[in-house]
Amino acid sequence: MASEGAETQLASATARRFVDALRAIEQDGDTDPMAALATGDTRWTSSGAAHSVTGRDGARQFWEAYRRAYADITSHFTTVTETDTRAVLEWVSTGHHHDGQPVRYVGATMIDLDGDAVREVRLYFDTTAARAVATGGSGDAEAADMLDDSTSASGRNSGLAP
Repeated sequence: MASEGAETQLASATARRFVDALRAIEQDGDTDPMAALATGDTRWTSSGAAHSVTGRDGARQFWEAYRRAYADITSHFTTVTETDTRAVLEWVSTGHHHDGQPVRYVGATMIDLDGDAVREVRLYFDTTAARAVATGGSGDAEAADMLDDSTSASGRNSGLAP
């Protein structure tokens, strides 16, 4: 793994596969391992997206949009909390946007587990903080071109963005 952290404490094999799948996305852009965790009904939601998507194709769309937003990105997990049906992963993501500007933001991912599958994934992060790093503190999403149109619109609509 490129950036091991608190995920070494994960007891759930499915949550561990989620982390490994995220590594494949961040390192190689390969969304297939993440899609393999989904069922036809798995829901993927992010505070930075205008809407959620479902299923394996939805997983591919969701994670391709995430990876496309950055030239390089790596997530480091700082805290994990698990029950039999849920894993909560707190993280810090760092990397670079396509214009070379650094990216650093924190958030949490809630994964609802259903045996060997993922029932729902919800990502929460401050879209304004992610934009501010890319713009030297201004938070101007258009100038940074950091997040895709749906992510930028979501940030404005949520009241998080200026």
